Order: sequence, then structure tokens, then C-alpha cells
Amino acid sequence: MRFLIPLVILGLPLAEIAGFVAVGREIGVAMTLLLVFASAVAGIMLLRIQGFGVLRRVQEAARTGNDPGLDVLGGVLIFIAAILLIVPGFISDLVGLLIFLPPVRRAIAAFLRRRMTILSSATGFYRSSRRQSSGPQSSGPQSAGPQSAGTPREQRRGPLTIDLDEDEFSRKTKDEDDPPPDRPPH
Repeated sequence: MRFLIPLVILGLPLAEIAGFVAVGREIGVAMTLLLVFASAVAGIMLLRIQGFGVLRRVQEAARTGNDPGLDVLGGVLIFIAAILLIVPGFISDLVGLLIFLPPVRRAIAAFLRRRMTILSSATGFYRSSRRQSSGPQSSGPQSAGPQSAGTPREQRRGPLTIDLDEDEFSRKTKDEDDPPPDRPPH
């Protein structure tokens, strides 16, 4: 196992170069370069499309209180697959395309889950829909804002307005020699 990593690090570039030479002989240099460019563009597009989908699923899992660990692991695998497509080479492109396939990605995720522990914790920013629909739970101070008054999220955050007096906040720096206009000098 110790010699496997250096072998892959040294062997993969050599295999990619051999792949370029073999494909270049068959279809020509221009078509080979076009294929490499097309795979990089496909990797960028798939990363964008699939990445936003994973982000939505992670946000939804966090919003409903479910564990987003599997979605995060799927997102990492999608990122790795996109990087493999963006990197020039036909072997890395083939591996990247395989990882983009959902059954292959699920199999890799299941293999990785058996070998590692995925920890996640709730951030407290979202509550499940059952608790939000139950209405106000306390009679604390409320303030008008973009959300309806009395939602559990607003009750946790407190009032949205902070009232500061002039002596508590100023956009200018005060000089000791220049007293505020509404106060007498010391």
C-alpha cells in the first residue's frame, strides 16, 4: 500500500501522455485537442449544474433537520469528478465521467461511509416546518420586519431594530476640542 501512491503519482501522467499519443494517432492532433477542451467545458458545466443541486439538497436537509452528511459526501465526489474532467487527459476524464453517474457515486459513497465517520451538527438557524407552523410560542417583544411577527426564528434573534443615541454612535471621529452641538462644553 505504501508504494501504491507514488506509483499512481508517477504512473498516471505517463498513462495520460500515452493516451494522448494513441488518440492523436487515430483522430489527429486537432480533434484530440478539441476533445480535451470539450471535456474541460463539460466538467465546468456539470460542476455548476450538479453542484447547485447538491447545495439545494444540503440546505433542504438542514432546513428540515435531517442529516446532510450523505449529500455533502456526494457533493465532494461531484467536485472530484469535475476536477478530473477539467484536468487534461482521457483516463482522468473516464474516471470523472464514471463518478458523475449516480449509481457509481452512491457505491463510492457507501464504500467511503464504511471506512470513515461523517459528523454533522445542527447550526440552529433552521427549524422544522412543524414548529414554525405552530404560531407564536412566547409573548416577548416583537418588531416588524420581512418575516411575520411572532415566528420562532424572530423570537430567537430578538428585535430587529437597535436604537442608538447620538453619543453612542457617530460616523465622524470626535475631537476633544469640538463638543457636540446639542451639549454645552465641559
